[in-house]
Amino acid sequence: MLLRSAPTKVDLMTKLTTIAFSSAWFLATSLAFACDYPNRPHIPDGTTAEKDQLLAAKSDVQHYVAAVDEYLTCVENEEKAAAAELDNPSSEDLQRRDELLNKKFDAANEEKALVGEQFNQQIRIYNKRLKESRQ
Repeated sequence: MLLRSAPTKVDLMTKLTTIAFSSAWFLATSLAFACDYPNRPHIPDGTTAEKDQLLAAKSDVQHYVAAVDEYLTCVENEEKAAAAELDNPSSEDLQRRDELLNKKFDAANEEKALVGEQFNQQIRIYNKRLKESRQ
């Protein structure tokens, strides 16, 4: 027969702290889902697209970039609110949260740059096609 000692106050506090932190982290993560990441715009193929299609795509890309910026503002605000709700977080916890937020920003900004470059490539292809058709 094994005898277990009664849990100490430190053991209970450690478990409660772990549960509280896990709950706060879950809440913060779920709040981040309240911010909707925008859908990528359709970029027409420059080899076949007409001018009006590319102008519409330009507008869509501009709206997309603005929507990603709005998404990032939302994520940042949600993270600030979630971090403010934490009861005495450690510096390591705050640093980890900050690193995750930075990764979201980096990924979204890379995606904006990629969409912009893809659009610009199709514009260059369209312009080259136009130039060749005039010769």
